Amino acid sequence: MKNQVVGSWALERFDIEEPSKNVRPWGKNTKGLLIYTPDGHMSVSINRDVENKSGQEAKDIFDSILFYSGTYAAESEIIRHKVTNASSPSRIGKEMIRYAAFDGDRLTLKSPVESFGQAILIWRKIK
Repeated sequence: MKNQVVGSWALERFDIEEPSKNVRPWGKNTKGLLIYTPDGHMSVSINRDVENKSGQEAKDIFDSILFYSGTYAAESEIIRHKVTNASSPSRIGKEMIRYAAFDGDRLTLKSPVESFGQAILIWRKIK
């Protein structure tokens, strides 16, 4: 599977499936780039329109950004991201598991089910 993931991917869709099974987008005008290198490094950056929820500009901007990078291992249908740098310091040092499925030039990555539900991201290979 490693040969299939190597390259650059553009985000097409980022949804959250809530515990109630309701599916909602992560935000408006979501954009992202996911990169897997042949030597085992990865980087993902995603942003969405800033929502003025808190009344604090810096917090609202920070909440519209998701970034992390590190190394990865691809085995069967699982990709393991070992986070070394992140927009959320609590992710640094963690392993982020993603369940992967390919459909032509599309890659769907799903997170494990967590308290908020499950993240479902669809990427299109660009290079």
